[in-house]
Amino acid sequence: MAKGAFFNVPLHGHVNATLPVVRELVDRGEDITYYLTESFRPQVERAGARFHRYESTLEGGPNAGSALILPARMPGESRQVLAQLLEAVRAERPDYIVYDPMCLWAWMLGQILRIPAITFRPTMAVDVRSGQFAAFLKSRSAAFAGPMQQAGKELAELMREHGLPPMDLLGMLGQAEPLNLVCVPRSFQMGGDTFDERFLFVGPSIRPRGDAGDFPFEHLAGGPALYISLGTIFNNWPEFYRMCFEAFGGTRWRVVLATGHAVNAAELGPIPGNFLVRPSVPQLEVLERTDVFLTHGGANSLMESFAHGVPVVVIPQMAEQPLNARRVAELGLGLALEKETVTVEQLRQSVDRVSNEPGFREKALAMQRDVQVSGGYLRAADAILEFRARKAA
Repeated sequence: MAKGAFFNVPLHGHVNATLPVVRELVDRGEDITYYLTESFRPQVERAGARFHRYESTLEGGPNAGSALILPARMPGESRQVLAQLLEAVRAERPDYIVYDPMCLWAWMLGQILRIPAITFRPTMAVDVRSGQFAAFLKSRSAAFAGPMQQAGKELAELMREHGLPPMDLLGMLGQAEPLNLVCVPRSFQMGGDTFDERFLFVGPSIRPRGDAGDFPFEHLAGGPALYISLGTIFNNWPEFYRMCFEAFGGTRWRVVLATGHAVNAAELGPIPGNFLVRPSVPQLEVLERTDVFLTHGGANSLMESFAHGVPVVVIPQMAEQPLNARRVAELGLGLALEKETVTVEQLRQSVDRVSNEPGFREKALAMQRDVQVSGGYLRAADAILEFRARKAA
């Protein structure tokens, strides 16, 4: 039995895609330890891995979970997490590690301890040489110039302390290992044909979660179904939810609206009769019954939507979501709106257009086929085991 270690940042969008792979590896006899914060213990243990806790600077405090400036926070996070985990991982002596590219500290652990490493990317892979990627990263860096400059100094000092070669923050985002698993189909990846054999585009890592509970799916019967969700982080936007009430209340749409836990639905005002409003919903099962998904454009949500052949309207909120929205529009998988300027009429017209023009559904169904042939968590598990076998030979 070989030992594997998974490392991740405490963000649901980064963790969720790894769990089906972990479950599959455990089922095939691998001994997996997952290093995460305490709030993720139940999910990790349900996946069959041994849980090892660490304390994170990303949980608690005014910027907790802020993916807007996550790269700038990685040097400080890495200093804290390395101090907690270096000797524990050294004693564990895993045969391989799998880490999210945002885990700078995990890359450092692999380098310091000379452990074969694999990246696991829940989003599109980053090519800092690409014009579109470079322009996007430059604009994000400029928006947080002060924190990025300070983080660059901290990163240089951290690398020196551990005897590692210099690395800049943008280089960190594009860091590649001998095997890099990417949770989008190559056809969705921006510049997909430019990535070499080190990159395996396995598509979304989706396994039935069995968490539907007593959700009233009958609400979606009797009309076209619209699902609305802004994800798990930046969803505290009451004004948007009220706009949705105005745009779709009393219409033909059967609407499921997931608000997240930061918003009290009782404070949103009267809820239209054709709406079902909950803090969270069983997303996979809802998407099975959905005609259009109005989403923030997180990679997991988009891939789950396309896995069910559902076209989208995207209102990006943060991080890489504007790039995802751009890619959706380029491929004809849906429409993209701007958060700062969105109106009730835009919401209504965009959802109706995506519903009524067959081209959007046709493109989503074509992407569904690409998702299916990419292999998902099964192909990812195969690749990890093949990688481990090569390294052991």
